[in-house]
Amino acid sequence: MFVNKAQPQIEEKIRAESEASPVVRAVSAAVEVSPEPFEVCLEGAGFEVRACAFLPSGLPNRARMKIFSPKPGHTLVFFYKKSLVPYSRDRYSYGGIDLRTPEVDAAEIAEWLAFLSSGFHPDKRSAQLRRAFPYEIPE
Repeated sequence: MFVNKAQPQIEEKIRAESEASPVVRAVSAAVEVSPEPFEVCLEGAGFEVRACAFLPSGLPNRARMKIFSPKPGHTLVFFYKKSLVPYSRDRYSYGGIDLRTPEVDAAEIAEWLAFLSSGFHPDKRSAQLRRAFPYEIPE
């Protein structure tokens, strides 16, 4: 579920990004029916989702997923955490997925969301996730 969907600018971001990308549309639909809380982040390019539930250790979950399409028919999915250092723009990548088709399997999206909710626990990694990902996370 989206915890911040009631905000007008969040609704507009979800609508606009979903119309532009079938991958975002599929991810949004999966988040809507998920029992785990997620929030949409407004800043930056692409569609960014952050896991909101606390981790089993009691720490806040900082895991983020960004979906970005540099050109039609090519979608990149980034998994990362932002730095905790104030004013830092550093991001710590946990890999990514390079999609060359607009269709994504629902089971694959469920893996992405489980990985995100786990705070990027190694046991929850998607089989399609590439650790050596030659793209920069867009801002």
